Amino acid sequence: MDSEIELLRAMIKALPDPVFVITETGHYLEIAGGKDPAYYHDGGDLKGLSLHDVLPEDKADWFLEQIRETLEQNRLQTVQYALSQNDVKGLEQAPGPDGNIHFEGRLQPLPITLRGERAVVWAARNISSQRELEMKLQQLSETDPLTGIFNRRKFLEQLDRCFRKFKRYNRPTALIIFDIDHFKRINDSFGHSTGDKVLCRLTKDCAQQLRQVDSLYRIGGEEFAVLLPETNAENACQQAERLRQVSEQLRVEVRQSPVKISISVGVSEFTDADTSIEDLMKRADARLYEAKGNGRNRVVGD
Repeated sequence: MDSEIELLRAMIKALPDPVFVITETGHYLEIAGGKDPAYYHDGGDLKGLSLHDVLPEDKADWFLEQIRETLEQNRLQTVQYALSQNDVKGLEQAPGPDGNIHFEGRLQPLPITLRGERAVVWAARNISSQRELEMKLQQLSETDPLTGIFNRRKFLEQLDRCFRKFKRYNRPTALIIFDIDHFKRINDSFGHSTGDKVLCRLTKDCAQQLRQVDSLYRIGGEEFAVLLPETNAENACQQAERLRQVSEQLRVEVRQSPVKISISVGVSEFTDADTSIEDLMKRADARLYEAKGNGRNRVVGD
């Protein structure tokens, strides 16, 4: 019997991930496992303390909410969250990973009361590497590989979000669509590598003209879009004119001969009559083709 108890204690102590017993009022009753400093900080000193003793109030409240929800539903619950050693008082100098650690927490109600309280077993697993991979894959799915800016998929997602916000709060949002005039000639005359350089330079120069809240997207071969929150069409036209002027100043040296470009630009904004993002996109496209039809290298807006 003693050997079985010793084995059980050794197993609990050797658990690769930390396991906490926490009461419904947020007190740490027991802590085991998770001793590898490559993955975790040693939380053994938290025993006897409460969540509000060691965590910022908003984080402690969130943990308590998960515990109480688990106890109310009386079933296993899985959550994800991030914590750093600086979030937990007493762990500031403890050996362990730097920065935020992303965790998957698995909460299971205990079938007994402890010190007159219900409690849960909270097993925490470090999923930071998995989270990092997921973020990289998401970034790849949203980013144009040549220019490094957002792609069409991200553009449509963000435009839809702006549309729902406009419908709910009636806050103005403008859209700029532009493309490079006679871009095919550049590729045909100087090669696709020069065309790629033009795209990258234009992207960089235009991005520098935008506010932090604005977003630049490559939505086609040489076609780009800019979303401008809290902006009406008149102010967006002024921004579009700055982009047009920047494009005129761009030079890419090829065989001691600078390649020059210009852009044609269409501008519109959401209106109360719009029923979908396609309405705004059609108007901006129509203004773009109007700019092309009127001689290119110009801005046309609502």
